[in-house]
Amino acid sequence: MLVVRRLVALSALLVPTIAPAWVGSSGDAVHEAKLDTVAIVTRTAIASDELDQPVPLWSPGHGAYTKFKPSSSPRELLLSFDDGPDLNGTPLILDELDKRGLKAIFFVTGWRLVGQRPEDVARRDLVRKIAAHGHLVANHTMNHHDLCQNPDEQAFEIDSSTELIAETTGVRPLLFRSPYGAFCKTLEEALTARGLPDIGWNIDPQDWKVGDEEAVFNYLTGKVDKLKGRGIMLLHDTHEGSVHALPRFLDWLARENVRAVRQHRPPVNIIDYRVMVPKRPVTASGVPELVGALVADARGSVARHLP
Repeated sequence: MLVVRRLVALSALLVPTIAPAWVGSSGDAVHEAKLDTVAIVTRTAIASDELDQPVPLWSPGHGAYTKFKPSSSPRELLLSFDDGPDLNGTPLILDELDKRGLKAIFFVTGWRLVGQRPEDVARRDLVRKIAAHGHLVANHTMNHHDLCQNPDEQAFEIDSSTELIAETTGVRPLLFRSPYGAFCKTLEEALTARGLPDIGWNIDPQDWKVGDEEAVFNYLTGKVDKLKGRGIMLLHDTHEGSVHALPRFLDWLARENVRAVRQHRPPVNIIDYRVMVPKRPVTASGVPELVGALVADARGSVARHLP
């Protein structure tokens, strides 16, 4: 009976840990079924051998400092949103992504998470919702300053935003995006010391400049139609043009993917952020050792009671 009680206790310990994985697996299957009906090709699960590949710290969007080299992989698209959270635009984008089972990176600015006004509290709640819905909350500095023009601010701008995100979501950010795509040796050294890959982009409709939904939509469809390798799309959840162009673009992509498959051409896979996150060593849980000890104890108990 003692052995039985120990095994029951172990089961009670493991179920809360394992259950989310069971639910997630079932949920992924449901999402994949839904995605098939709208013909958007996604990859919410990344092959284990792909996760083993190192993540280079260079990234697109840095002008003369680095040149973007499209990957040799199939046509892939990563969605990212900058400058939020915004109480108007971000919820609309979240709803659209949730409806389609897509995941994205939200590069948030720390100043939006500070304060005790109702809107400040609401933005912190919104960032928690972003994380809770399975998206990645990443660092876009505290005040959206050019950290190469203001190198003395690098430590404060990076670290303050990191701590605010960690305090708000309970998870420290794993990725960084430099405002304006600024890139220089001192910034590279600061980010390397913190283990923060700098993620740039190679598809940018400059919605902050044009601000027009039709212009954003036309730019995105034109670029993605000719996409080779991996594309990193930069939109702003703070600009209405991108917020309203996004569902139109995703509908267009669904139709284009159907046409591509029928014509035996490669579709554009919408991938999630895991291809960008650097690998971290997994902390030993001690569960295998505990299970081994219980099994050995059970076998010894049985052996002692055998005639």
